Amino acid sequence: MNSIASRARQWAVGISALAFAATAAYGADTFRKPARTYPVGPHPCAIVAQDLNGDGKPEIVTADRGTLVNPRQEKPANDELSLLVAGEDLTYTRQTLRSGFAPYCIVVANIDGRKAPDLVVGSFHAARNRNITVFRNLIDNLVPVYFSVPDNRVGYERMADEDGRPIFTKPGITSLAVGHVDHDGYRDVVATGWASDVLVYLPGHAEDLLGPPRFIPAAGGPRDVELADLDGDGELDLAVTLYSVNEVGIWKGDGTGSFAEVDRFSSRDSLPHKIEVSDINRDGKPDLAVSHCYAGDSIVLFFGEGGLRFSVSQEILLADADDGRAAARQVLEHEIRDVLVEDLNGDGKPDIAAACAASGKVIVLFNESSDGALPLAFRRETYSFDGAAPQALCTADFDGNEKPDLAVALWGTGGDAVALLLAR
Repeated sequence: MNSIASRARQWAVGISALAFAATAAYGADTFRKPARTYPVGPHPCAIVAQDLNGDGKPEIVTADRGTLVNPRQEKPANDELSLLVAGEDLTYTRQTLRSGFAPYCIVVANIDGRKAPDLVVGSFHAARNRNITVFRNLIDNLVPVYFSVPDNRVGYERMADEDGRPIFTKPGITSLAVGHVDHDGYRDVVATGWASDVLVYLPGHAEDLLGPPRFIPAAGGPRDVELADLDGDGELDLAVTLYSVNEVGIWKGDGTGSFAEVDRFSSRDSLPHKIEVSDINRDGKPDLAVSHCYAGDSIVLFFGEGGLRFSVSQEILLADADDGRAAARQVLEHEIRDVLVEDLNGDGKPDIAAACAASGKVIVLFNESSDGALPLAFRRETYSFDGAAPQALCTADFDGNEKPDLAVALWGTGGDAVALLLAR
């Protein structure tokens, strides 16, 4: 990181404390919330929706992590996904898919080059080295192919028990991104190895689907990763939340599968968790949206300036506080577990949705900025789920009205489930 960039960033942080323009409108008019929910497996922590069988209706898949226990036990976590096969009139039939232990993240991508989209799943507590599972979609069947990340090639950087033994497995995959990195026609996978302070790159392969993993050092607890062309040179770069050091990291891609770390900067709060890439202010340059979990209720927008620079930022605090921003920063009211950036109301502007576990709410921030001038203005809608904790979000048109809906993965006292928020 050069000194000029550092000075620019310090200046931006100084002024961007004023850049909060989200209104506190609590109406809930854009979506309706049906009473029906759909049971899934224990502790779903990721969710995707995609038409997997070609009937025009999106299926829903959740990564059902279960409860994490000692990795040396025979079953240290759950090892199944829930596949909700869509029927008529918003009915779903639940099936299960077997993955590695503690499935933690899911991406939909056409890995095998066939007609139908596949599923790529990362497992956090992969005691049997089933770190990544690709479910090949044969239309009438999803066939698992398991991939291992050799744990003897990575270290362990996280918590240990009283005997000094790791309480998690290596590398501890928490997120995945899929894209054409090296231009060979096969989709490549990048994963965050949180427990081992590494990024794992698996190149696409014509016969084996994925080739042997390569490791990219990423000190600081890499938690979430996005693949995107951040500087406009036609090559995919990496944006990563570094959970343990409260930073965002940028790795520049060279188009061959190699990535070089070029910058790190403060995420402006503690425990940066999720990251999304989108042109939020519509200036033609990709921006970053970073949410924070457990320590604060903030989402920070970092606006791209070109050349991998993100020195201007805007902070959005979701917590309510009568005595102002300083008090709101000390309140952990919502506990953001997931964030999604999509145009949710069809006006061409990227909106933000947050799954909030502690408050039992999904908060949607609708982008109402007219010209992209900073700070951006947002209108807030809140959807409550009594007795449940929203954990993850995805979007699809579930009811066939050609409007984007939301699916919400819930942990609940009456059982874990998926709920829908349907666009009016």
